[in-house]
Amino acid sequence: REWTLEAGALVLADNGVCLIDEFDKMNDADRTSIHEAMEQQTISISKAGIVAQLQARCAIIAASNPIGGRYDPSLTFAENVDLTEPILSRFDVLCVVRDTVDPVIDEKMARFVTGSHVRHHPSNMMNPDPSDDQPQNDGVKQDLLKKYIMYARTKIKPKLHYVDQDKIASLYAELRRESMATGSIPITVRHIESMIRLSEAHAKVHLREYVREDDINIAIRIMLESFIDTQKFSVM
Repeated sequence: REWTLEAGALVLADNGVCLIDEFDKMNDADRTSIHEAMEQQTISISKAGIVAQLQARCAIIAASNPIGGRYDPSLTFAENVDLTEPILSRFDVLCVVRDTVDPVIDEKMARFVTGSHVRHHPSNMMNPDPSDDQPQNDGVKQDLLKKYIMYARTKIKPKLHYVDQDKIASLYAELRRESMATGSIPITVRHIESMIRLSEAHAKVHLREYVREDDINIAIRIMLESFIDTQKFSVM
């Protein structure tokens, strides 16, 4: 009897992006594997006499539902989702998407959904509405955006020419103190690495060879917004 290895999602997404839905529904075996993947960017296999280490150098964008189906702002982020703190600390940014009631936005959403269904109905596909062919200012074309992102990823490698170490150190110490005082998500050394990665990414998307001070400021702002988003309502 022969045994073979089949690559999972993270291995197949090597040098790319892996999107994971229902992240909180993972079984214990997957939770154990993803720890190594997010920390070392590899997945180790040792089963049926097969010992291998597979590359999983990918970015992970994961979505998780709150416990009970609705986010409770009076609780911390870790208390709202069924995820352990070691996994949460491996993400660079945590975003809370709340389903707030807004009549204007709700009406726009309803019109968009119904309009999309009407436009893509088979009968309308055969007889398109001439008004749909009118030129619209949709910004950058999708093909051009794909080429831009691919060029930035493959050709641009920003260097940390100058880093305000005092600013990052003071921010890290302050976030650590607030995290301990409020009982929110733990702030670890990984978050310093996250700020460096975010600043390099901001420089890369602007096709710059060196990381500037404004890149670091943007990374700090993103980190602060992520930290504040995951706090209890009482301390915001």
